[in-house]
Amino acid sequence: MLNKKGKMNKRGFEFSFVWLFSIVVGAIIIFLAIYTATKLIGSNEYEINTKTAADLRNILNPLGTSFEDSKSEKIELIKDTRVYVTCNSEKGGFGENRIQLSEKSSFKDWSEPGGDVNIENQYLFAENVIQGRTVYFIVTPFEMPYKVADVMSAFNQKYCFVNTPEKIKKELEALKGDILPINITNSPSQCERDSVSVCFQSNGCDINVKGTCTGQECKGDFYKNGIVEKNNTQLYYTSGLLYGAIFSSPENYQCNVKRLVRKLGYVSEVYSEKSRLSANRCNTGLQPDTLLLSKLSESYKGLNDLKIIEVQSDIIDTKNNLLGECNLY
Repeated sequence: MLNKKGKMNKRGFEFSFVWLFSIVVGAIIIFLAIYTATKLIGSNEYEINTKTAADLRNILNPLGTSFEDSKSEKIELIKDTRVYVTCNSEKGGFGENRIQLSEKSSFKDWSEPGGDVNIENQYLFAENVIQGRTVYFIVTPFEMPYKVADVMSAFNQKYCFVNTPEKIKKELEALKGDILPINITNSPSQCERDSVSVCFQSNGCDINVKGTCTGQECKGDFYKNGIVEKNNTQLYYTSGLLYGAIFSSPENYQCNVKRLVRKLGYVSEVYSEKSRLSANRCNTGLQPDTLLLSKLSESYKGLNDLKIIEVQSDIIDTKNNLLGECNLY
């Protein structure tokens, strides 16, 4: 600023500089405040999401069937949530599932995922990411031939089952009531646009199911075992694994089946010992068969081996049914 003689007004310069300095310092303070608040919110979101994942794990623990029947459940979440599901078949004795949660955030689209928590005692068959406020579950027993564990299939999308076999249709009708978002139709054209279509014994759907069971062990159930075609991958299923193959990503499906087979090996050893100990009172003669099933389970490499295990399982089941009061399980 100049005075009348064209000289710089020192007071005006100092005044302008003070204002400029105040603005810059103020901007820095505001930036640091916003940055700190964002960090605190992010840290808080991480802790909340981790705790929510742990709470969800605790809810899943009692969802097992406990008996031989299938059942359905649903869990309502407070916000739109992404549940990230992974599987590790090598961790611990029978592997584990792990879940992470991320909730819809007011500051950004999705909050930072919390820490992942492990689920050791459940077999969670699901897509890699489940997104929504409601998660649906179909829980079925995995029997090979005796019960090994529960197959817990989780999903939140709408599904449309086309040309559903009568047995599966009755099972779904008994399961779902008003709980499950599964529509049963006669044609893919009758499916809602936002639903995932599942065709039985035909092509043209997002997922195609082909039954392959034709022997006496099928007991008239053509879909006791078969192939699920999904994401350009063929997944062999049997003994309670059908829904797991339909609702799970291929990688999670294959990993969880490996975990189940590993547990089958352990359970078979237990039944082999039970057969040995009961030999004096009631000789079942099943010790060699159950021991062989355990060995087959230990050498499991992939879904193709599941067919061999299934054959041995049917042999044990047939023999056990003929034992009457001396049956092993």
